[in-house]
Amino acid sequence: MDLSGVISFEPSLPEGVEAASASSLPAAVEAALSVLPDGCARDGLGILVNDPQRHTDTRAVLQCLAGRVRLDRCRVRVATGSHRFAADRRRQFEGKLLDGLLAVPVAWHDPDAPAALDGPLLAIGSVEPHYFAGFTGAHKTCTIGFASCAEIEQNHALALSPQARPGRLAGNPVHEGILQLLGELERRTPVAAVNLVQAWRRILGAFGGRVGETHPPAAQLAGATFLRRIDSPADAVIAEVSGPLARSFYQADKGIKNNEWSVRDGGALVLLADCPDGIGQDDFVGLLREAPTYRQAVEIVRQRGYRLGDHKAVKLRYLTDPACRGVRVFVVSDGLTDADADVLGLARAASLEAALAAAGVDPRRHRVLRVADAGNLCVLPRGD
Repeated sequence: MDLSGVISFEPSLPEGVEAASASSLPAAVEAALSVLPDGCARDGLGILVNDPQRHTDTRAVLQCLAGRVRLDRCRVRVATGSHRFAADRRRQFEGKLLDGLLAVPVAWHDPDAPAALDGPLLAIGSVEPHYFAGFTGAHKTCTIGFASCAEIEQNHALALSPQARPGRLAGNPVHEGILQLLGELERRTPVAAVNLVQAWRRILGAFGGRVGETHPPAAQLAGATFLRRIDSPADAVIAEVSGPLARSFYQADKGIKNNEWSVRDGGALVLLADCPDGIGQDDFVGLLREAPTYRQAVEIVRQRGYRLGDHKAVKLRYLTDPACRGVRVFVVSDGLTDADADVLGLARAASLEAALAAAGVDPRRHRVLRVADAGNLCVLPRGD
């Protein structure tokens, strides 16, 4: 199949960013420390970091902190939200994070028995579009990352709102709920943040200070890097996901959610992701098994109440149900079985070319988009 007619999108550096990024991290760290009480650098503080499913270059921030604070008196706490990690995965993550640095105690959040955050805190986050929270960032790290299962459910239930979209903050109930949690935390204890914007494993910009003050400029840079606008939806979209987000369908699904609005109703979407961990966290699969249609999924959630992960199932059914958007979704992945694809409502294909052929899509006659780094990059129709 001739793919030369495919229109490609990838993250791009906004003008002037590369030159500015080299010096942005030390200044951001200094700005973050400056808003915390005197003595924190000497007496230690709680450092809140993202878990292994994020791209965040936490180690670079810790290396920068090493010359400014007593790391041996700090406590590193890993914000997992509802994610679960085996012991060997935790050890591997801790080893890479702290290699060559002083021994620092590391504690992992447990949503079933959450420990209260106390003392001066420094949250390290990375800002990229998020398919229902608008943008990620340190505001999410220090709230949802350390919330109980009940609190996460309460917030994520808002993801069923049509206003919960990638790149959208104003009027997004999920984002507004996170800000409410942040306000409650800041009333209890001092919190600072270092927010990174990254692409191609490079830090494009770093922003330090109070959590809420660092997010708007970081989101502006992340939007310029990861949001693309098109005039009208395409016949087919190819979403490529790699890195940590490609380890499981649970995370790789962000490539679908970020870009589902760039394909027309009745069109085709092809997900390219290795998914060596298979489906991964599978809370949402139960609802998919019970509800082969969008209407059934919504009715089940209405009757029994929202459960964590339901938003993922409901949105997937809305995308694929012929009575709704009717988009045919194909997955090219060695890590997913035919049975996995069947319960997800997707079709497995041996290759990209095979998926397009099965969908009846020919790039010479149809408008086809290819989105690199689709777990972060969002292609959206104008006005969406």
